[in-house]
Amino acid sequence: MNRPFMSCVATLLLLLSSHSIAQEAAKPAGIVVERTFWVKAGKEKQFATLFDRTQLPRLKALVGDHQIVSFSTATPLIHAGNDQWAFRVKIKWASWEAFTRDASARPDQKSNPTLTYEQALFGDLVIDRKDTVIQEDTYGAN
Repeated sequence: MNRPFMSCVATLLLLLSSHSIAQEAAKPAGIVVERTFWVKAGKEKQFATLFDRTQLPRLKALVGDHQIVSFSTATPLIHAGNDQWAFRVKIKWASWEAFTRDASARPDQKSNPTLTYEQALFGDLVIDRKDTVIQEDTYGAN
């Protein structure tokens, strides 16, 4: 009688532990943020050049530090004709903490008197910036 009871308890514990492991694996590994920059009309090329010179190396360094898993940029091929041009950067952060640390370290590019020339120029070209936390579902082959 004792042996079947212990066997049932062991089986139950095994099932519970495998269930918790499955739940742990189902949690997302990071956070995906779509960062959108709305740029003044006619300043698209200047913005893209400045982004490549200042922001791209910073993002690559964050990938090297394992704070970012991956990132991609998206540039509109056809301008919608309004006064703004939207440039998007999709960033997969390794953790929520890495994202909030980066967001809190970002200087106010409109009113901070200690900005570098490039930071001030970047702030002048950008009408608005928004970080949107998104859920990304991928279908098909990559």
